[in-house]
Amino acid sequence: MSKLVELASNTTKLDEITKNNATKIAEIQSKASKASTSLKTLESNSTLMAACAVIDAQEAEDDQCQETFALQRFVKFAANSTAVASATKNNATKIAKIATESSKAATKLQTLTSNSTLQAACSVVMQKDECNTMKKLQKFVDVANNATKLAQVTKGNTTKEAEIKAKAATAQTKLTAMEGNATFVAACTALQGKGTAGTSSSDGIKSTSAKNSAANVLRNAGAGAIGLSTTLMVFLGLFAF
Repeated sequence: MSKLVELASNTTKLDEITKNNATKIAEIQSKASKASTSLKTLESNSTLMAACAVIDAQEAEDDQCQETFALQRFVKFAANSTAVASATKNNATKIAKIATESSKAATKLQTLTSNSTLQAACSVVMQKDECNTMKKLQKFVDVANNATKLAQVTKGNTTKEAEIKAKAATAQTKLTAMEGNATFVAACTALQGKGTAGTSSSDGIKSTSAKNSAANVLRNAGAGAIGLSTTLMVFLGLFAF
């Protein structure tokens, strides 16, 4: 609601979003007026606002940590001339653009990493991300090893099945290494117990969610985590060539 109220009061953004459509502007302002009334009621609740402040601070901290991780991966990618040449197909213009953006990223990264309080929190965020990665890998392997689900997802395409099984083998290797780290698994179990690494269940880390379809598992864990290198995913996410 607060964002809607802010938008309605910003004529420049409002004109841009609605393309100066008077009818749409009037609709947004009308909704914002109603939202403003509800917002004032909510803001008068000091207990609620205190809780919201904690949540907002946590979300902002998480966002900064994710930004730190992305910048670190991108700077590392940009420093790898072989990877850059491969991703850009040796296009000099694109390579120069990456170098420029990498310099900006490095400056911003230095600012973020100089915040010791933030970096202490980021270690927990990183742990949570890695625990979630382990869960996704397990889901992907489970689907790849389930002939019925695999056939449904690939629609009987044996070539796709072979590709998925090959990626699942790579995923299993990484998964085995992660599960072999007792300290890491214990940390994931602790996070899961606090509700920060997914929903808990009787079989702990290896549990799969009934809400995730086999197709989603393959798309998220297979194509995302295994099909593309981390650096290339960051590269594609930050630049549109």
